[in-house]
Amino acid sequence: MGQEQTAIHKQSVMVVDDCEPDIDALVACLSGNYQVRIATDGDSALKSIREDVPDIVLLDILMPGMDGFEVCRKIKEDPGLKDVLIIFVSSLTEAVDETKGLEMGAVDYITKPFNFAVIRAKVKTHLELALARKELAYQNRILKENIELREQMEQIYRHDLKNPIQAVLGVAQIMKHSETLEKTTRQNLAQEQINACFTMIDMLNRTMVLHKMEQNVCPVNVARVDVMPVFDRITMVFGRQMAKRQIRLSISINADPADTGRPYIISCDEMLFYIMINNLFSNALEASPDGGTIAIRMLGPKQNNINIEIENQGLIPEPIRDKFFDKFVTYGKPQGSGIGTYSAMLTAQLHGGSINFSLSEQAGTTTICVCLPQ
Repeated sequence: MGQEQTAIHKQSVMVVDDCEPDIDALVACLSGNYQVRIATDGDSALKSIREDVPDIVLLDILMPGMDGFEVCRKIKEDPGLKDVLIIFVSSLTEAVDETKGLEMGAVDYITKPFNFAVIRAKVKTHLELALARKELAYQNRILKENIELREQMEQIYRHDLKNPIQAVLGVAQIMKHSETLEKTTRQNLAQEQINACFTMIDMLNRTMVLHKMEQNVCPVNVARVDVMPVFDRITMVFGRQMAKRQIRLSISINADPADTGRPYIISCDEMLFYIMINNLFSNALEASPDGGTIAIRMLGPKQNNINIEIENQGLIPEPIRDKFFDKFVTYGKPQGSGIGTYSAMLTAQLHGGSINFSLSEQAGTTTICVCLPQ
């Protein structure tokens, strides 16, 4: 109830009338619960409404110059104002075509002399109905996005899971039908199965975590974590694909090459950090040309932050640059889900950090930068 009263109290009402006593009466009637503004003619009303859109307009019909019907028509013709609620104000002695006003988009009429209880009830009812419609539209949009997300996940299960499953089955068949295998061959086959299983687990984790992040129910267990094993695991999972396409990987810590076994400890949720880097690396790999290089740079801590930069050759296509981190945004990838960078953005925000990208037209590279507080 308290939230409802707060929401209504913040709503604004504009009174448009050329009669000062009527203005004073309506202001006195409504100012206790709403922010009330006034205009005494159609032109000034339109100017004020365009500068600061009110939630509802009480609009006198008979005014000198531009009458209320014309003001209403101009409001409803403006795409930015068409959803503004309009209640016409008329006198019982005036012959007014109420049907005309309602057909133009008004939601109701009030009459002079004023019945203040009726006015307050009508304003309150129409504002509450408008809030309910907005909430319903929001819930419908969320439902639509969730359905689309589910379809994207089903696509991943149908398409992307086939490869690791086939890898596991293929290795199992080789082992079953081969009586003698050299130790190195057996180890390599076992590693392929491990990589395939990691890939499937990653896919399932990304799906569950994304849903929780969108619902704001994803726990973030921040701890001091050595993230070098994260990059080792990513290198292992994507190793065959990188080798096939002859893509090189360089990893550095504060401009120095990352040595095997050298830790890099940061504050993060290890699983969420892995999923974020996995998504960004996968995106960089897809965007890289064969024979290219992907550079991962870890910088900091500096000013209580660390930066993780992932640079790949190739520029983000211009049509999606302004919405690169939006949900379902992809370009030129028939099997792309468009949720990798969106998920990475949510993960960075859950950590209290940020994510952005920069382009070098001269070098032809894209760099994604994740900034996390420490």
